[in-house]
Formats: sequence, C-alpha cells, structure tokens
Amino acid sequence: MRTHVERAAGGPRLGEFLLLAGLVLAFTARLTFTNQILARGDTFLYFYPLWDYRAEALRAGRLPLWAPELFMGAPFLANSQTGVLYPLNWPLAGLPAPQAVKVSLGLHLFIAGAGALVFARRRLGVSAAAGLLTASVFALGGYLLAQAEHINQLQALAWFPWLLWALGLADGRRRLAAAGGLIALPVLAGHTQSVFISLTGAALFGLAEAWPRRWPALRDLPAHPLVHLAGALALAALLAGAQWLPTLELSRQSLRSGGLPWAEALSFSLDPRLLGRALLPGYSRSFFTEFVAYSGVLG
Repeated sequence: MRTHVERAAGGPRLGEFLLLAGLVLAFTARLTFTNQILARGDTFLYFYPLWDYRAEALRAGRLPLWAPELFMGAPFLANSQTGVLYPLNWPLAGLPAPQAVKVSLGLHLFIAGAGALVFARRRLGVSAAAGLLTASVFALGGYLLAQAEHINQLQALAWFPWLLWALGLADGRRRLAAAGGLIALPVLAGHTQSVFISLTGAALFGLAEAWPRRWPALRDLPAHPLVHLAGALALAALLAGAQWLPTLELSRQSLRSGGLPWAEALSFSLDPRLLGRALLPGYSRSFFTEFVAYSGVLG
C-alpha cells in the first residue's frame, strides 16, 4: 500500500524535463518566438501598468510602497497583485511589461508541468509516459491556460503540484521547509483565492491518502498529512509576512472590509449546473475563464 511518504525510486530524468520544456515552447510559440503580446482585458489594462511601475522602481533600487499616479495616490506593495516581493518577478525588471509577462507565462507553465511531473513520478510512482501525460494535462490544459490573462493567478497556481510533492517528503525538516516555502511563494505572487484553492486541494489529497489508516493514534499524530500542512502554513505565514501584513491592513480600508451581501459574494462562483460545460471545450461560445476545467484533447 502506498503511503504519504515520497517513493525513493522512479524520479523523472533530465530527458523528461527537456521534453516538457519543448512542449511548453511549442505550445506558446506565437508568444515566445514572435513580437505578439497579450493585448486584452486585465493583462492590458491592469497588469501591464502595474508591472511597468514595479520594474521602474526596482531598477531604481526603490521599494514601491506607494503609487502617486493612481487616483490621488494609492498603496502599491500592499496590493498583493502587484507581486513586488515575488522573487521570480525580480529578474524581469529589465524588460518592458508585455515581454516580462510573456516570459513569466512560459516559465510558470514549465514550473507547473515540472511540478506535476515530479509529483506523479516521485509520489504516485507512475511511469515516465504517465508522468509526462500528467504534466501536459495540468500545465497545458484549460484550467491553467484560462488564467493567462491573470498572470499572478497563473504564477500562484503553478506551485500547487510542487506543494503536493513536498508534503510527501520523508524527512520531516525538509518537508516542513519545502512545503512552507511553496505556500509562501503563491502568497507573494499575489492571488489569495489561488492560495486557498491550493491549500484546499492539498488538504483533500492528504485526507484521501490518510483515509485507509483513518485518524492516527495520538502518538502518530505528528506524521499525519494534515498536521504537516498546518505546520507548513505556519512557516509560510512567517516567510510571507512582509506581504500579507500590509495587504491585511489595506483590506481593512476597503469597501469590502465589512463583508459583502450573500448574492454579491456568490456573483462569480461556479453554478453547479455549469459543471458539465466546464469540463468540455467551448464549441458554441467562449466560457467565463474562471469556470474552465477542460483538460484538452490529450486529457
């Protein structure tokens, strides 16, 4: 019977990662090898201006706490979607925003696929072909690609399979450090809902994996997957405190600080009647991107 501990054998080889990189490059060829850019919606109207302002500040060696050009001035770093403290955004500061977003998109599709490959091969113990199939379906399927317009959401979701892998590491200290960092990274990328989705997915996977053993005796409690997740969450809160503390302070000044009416809070939630459509391609008309769960022809 498989346990929650990482399997010692069967890890992916370099050739599998190279093949995955080739798939990502082929899939994103129109962005990667041409001068075309994403030019609609939130990418064009929201993220490009934020990324340009962030890059200008970082190049000047300045931490952008405030943006005087927005309205009569607005907090910048405290808006987590700006991704100021996300480490993988820093090397892109020398690029114009449209080019930086293109690089980040391709990079995070590869990160997502590599994580799915490592998780499938190391923790589930599947074959190389099955691992590459898992990586392709996750990284290049509709769920992740539908978020290309929201680069911070894609950045945050890309670390989810790595979190599942980390929670299965055999060494307790490595497990705690890796999982804590892999929760902190999506927080710094700046999409709270994606962090919640990833934590919920990790908790459900931990419950499913621990189910044959039921809830352990008190002496075995430290080895339970959900205990691992709770410890990693505490470490992540410390690692990402420089982001979530200002964001929490800003949220208290928001129009939503007192909560939302029930109907408004559910306004962008997935209607259960649309679940069937969410798993299918949008033949007749485009589907709201937040609802897309189609895995692609390969899936």
